[in-house]
Amino acid sequence: MKLVFTTIVVLSVVLCLSAGSVFAYSAKREDAILRGSGPLAVRNQMPLYLFYLQMAPDKASVVEKDKLAVDADYLVSNITVSAFTPASSLYQVDIDLEVSRITIDLRYGLCENLEIGLEIPYIGLSSGYLDEAIEGFEDGTGARTPRSRERQGSYEFDYTLTYNTKKLIEKKHSTDGLGDVSLNAKYQFLKEGDWFLPNLSLRSAVKFPTADKDELLGSGEFDYGIGLLLDKGFFERLYFYLGANIIFIDKPGFLSDLGIKKEYYSGVAAIEYFLTERLSIVTQVSGNSTPYPFSDTNPLDNDAYDFGLGVNYTWKERQEVSCYFAVIENIKAASSPDVSLETGLSWNF
Repeated sequence: MKLVFTTIVVLSVVLCLSAGSVFAYSAKREDAILRGSGPLAVRNQMPLYLFYLQMAPDKASVVEKDKLAVDADYLVSNITVSAFTPASSLYQVDIDLEVSRITIDLRYGLCENLEIGLEIPYIGLSSGYLDEAIEGFEDGTGARTPRSRERQGSYEFDYTLTYNTKKLIEKKHSTDGLGDVSLNAKYQFLKEGDWFLPNLSLRSAVKFPTADKDELLGSGEFDYGIGLLLDKGFFERLYFYLGANIIFIDKPGFLSDLGIKKEYYSGVAAIEYFLTERLSIVTQVSGNSTPYPFSDTNPLDNDAYDFGLGVNYTWKERQEVSCYFAVIENIKAASSPDVSLETGLSWNF
C-alpha cells in the first residue's frame, strides 16, 4: 500500500507541474517530431516472483487503429541469495542462478483508443554466464555484495526454499520452457494536446497457466491485474512516465504451507530525454510490494526497488523500427536480482 500511496503522490505532483508548464510549452504534441519510447519494460526476475503476473512498465498511448506492433526482448538476471530466519531458521532461502526471459509482445489497435495484446514469454533457469563479469564490475566499483558469491560459488545452480524444515522448493538443475501467457488490454481515455493535458490510460491483464509448474516456470493458476499509466512531454525532448498496478494472485500449490497475500502492487517512475531525433536515454525506478508472509529474511520481507538506465535508437531509414539496451540494478538487496541486462526490438506495422 505504501508503494501505491507514493505513486499517487508523485502523480499529483507531476499533474501540478504539467498545469504550470503551459507557459513554457504550448505546441501540440501531435505535431511534435519526437515521440516518447516509453519506460523500460523490465520485470522483477527474482525466481520467487516468476510464478505471478507482472505488468511491465509501459507508456499510456495505444497502438493506432488497425495497426500492429511487435516487441521482442531478451532479459537476463543474475541472482545470488542466502538468507534464513535468525535463531529459529523457520525460513531459509538459497538461490544461485540466472533467469533468462525471451518475450514476444503482440499489440493490435482494435479501435481508436483501445489496444489488445498477447504476451508470450519463454523462460530459462540456469547457472548462467554473468558471474565473472559482475564480480569484475563490483570489484572495480567497490560494490560487491559481501560474501555472496564466495559463499555460494560462481556458475553453480541452486534454488531452495525451506519452511519449518520442509523443502517447499528444491531444484538443483537447469530448466527452460514456455512461461505463463498473458492477455492484455489498454484504453486511453485522455490524450496529450494543448495546455496541460497528459496521456492517461487504464489497462488490465489476465495470466493463463500455460507454463509447467513442476519446473517452477509458472503457478498453475490464473492471475489478474489492473493499472493506470500516465505520461507527458515537456520542451520537445523530455518525457515523464508514471505507472501503478494492483495484481491479484492465487498461490501455487507447492507454496500451500505459506500464507501468501491475495494481491501485491507494482509501480514505475521514469524520465526519457532525446539527445537527437533518433537517440534517447531513459532512467527509471521501478518496484513492487511483497506477497509473502513475514519471515525475518530479506528476499521474502522487503519490497523490491530497482534502478534502470537504458538507451533507445530509432532507425533513420525505417522509423517504425527501434531497438534498446538497458542495465538494471537492485536498490534493496535480495528482493530482486543483483543485476539484469535487457535488449529489445520494436516494429510497428
